[in-house]
Amino acid sequence: MKTFRFILLLLVTVTLGYFLNRKMDPAPPIGNFFSPFTGFWRNAQQAQWPAGELLRLYGLRDKVSVTYDKHHFPHIFATNNHDLYFAQGYVTASDRLWQMEFQTLAAAGRLSEIVGEKALDYDRTARRKGMVYAANNTLKALNTDKEISEVINAYTDGINAYIKSLEPKDYPFEYKLLGYEPEPWTNLKVTLLLKYMANDLSFGEKDLQNTNALKLFGHELFDQLYPDIDTPVDPIVDNPNGWTFEPIRKQDVDSNALVELITNPLVPQPDPMNGSNNWAVSGSKTASGNPILCSDPHLGLNLPSLWYTVQLSSPDVNVMGATLPGSPNVIIGFNDSIAWGVTNAQRDLVDWYKITFKDETHNEYKLNGEWVKSDKVLE
Repeated sequence: MKTFRFILLLLVTVTLGYFLNRKMDPAPPIGNFFSPFTGFWRNAQQAQWPAGELLRLYGLRDKVSVTYDKHHFPHIFATNNHDLYFAQGYVTASDRLWQMEFQTLAAAGRLSEIVGEKALDYDRTARRKGMVYAANNTLKALNTDKEISEVINAYTDGINAYIKSLEPKDYPFEYKLLGYEPEPWTNLKVTLLLKYMANDLSFGEKDLQNTNALKLFGHELFDQLYPDIDTPVDPIVDNPNGWTFEPIRKQDVDSNALVELITNPLVPQPDPMNGSNNWAVSGSKTASGNPILCSDPHLGLNLPSLWYTVQLSSPDVNVMGATLPGSPNVIIGFNDSIAWGVTNAQRDLVDWYKITFKDETHNEYKLNGEWVKSDKVLE
């Protein structure tokens, strides 16, 4: 009887081990995820940084101190700029590694490597847009500036220092859930992130619909339906006495036809919420006597957040504000002298072209009445 129980338990154990460590589409293997040694249990306790913790890492040239405030915002103090951006990369990765990598995989059209065939259409679109091509060109341009190149190199080295410090049990929760490991960070990933943001903020996709509407209605009617008139704004509040005006009266009865047209326009128009705004108030108009700057980029609320707040301090730099995890320095913030913000001008920055190929080989396409050889990229 004991032998039978032993054999039965052994078979159950082997069977469970086999199925728990085998990928069952669409789910990844879940054995490692539930492992008491390397599984998600190890992520239950957040790492705590002692106040004024000194980073002791291979690659640093001098002492670097990192302090977290009550909001868990890191304050990084270094004696040179190399160590400052090295530490920024390391600290940012310690909080946001999976987010950083996943966003750059999305930009590069590589999500299907992680989540399978369901992301193939997304990946194909990203590659056809030339996201990697554009990121490579941007990186080449940045490398012509010695100072910028050194900042990116140090930032990348800091991220990789954190990745190398990880064992499987230390991987962020998302890696364990999806069943893969972080790969080394590269400078290209920095520019891929920037292209990811540019695509999100600037890639207008209404041109095809507008072209069809123009063909259908003609120029005169199209211009009447969709006049090219910017919304009037008064950017400077320069009247100390304010303005007096009669408020517009609300109509008692809505026109169903008008509501339907506004709700479902014939030609989709740019999202009125996709833009930015910012405003500034002089210190002479505030209770504290200090000026106020508000920068509202109109970006969505995500978890984890798109932004990562940090202070960077060295003999040459003292700045605090919002960063993009995966990109060095501060995007929106302030230093000892000024504060600054960013705004999306909501302009049409994308043009579409219809390409005529000579034949099905796509080896040549027509440009200015002549056949030009195509450049093919195999990915």
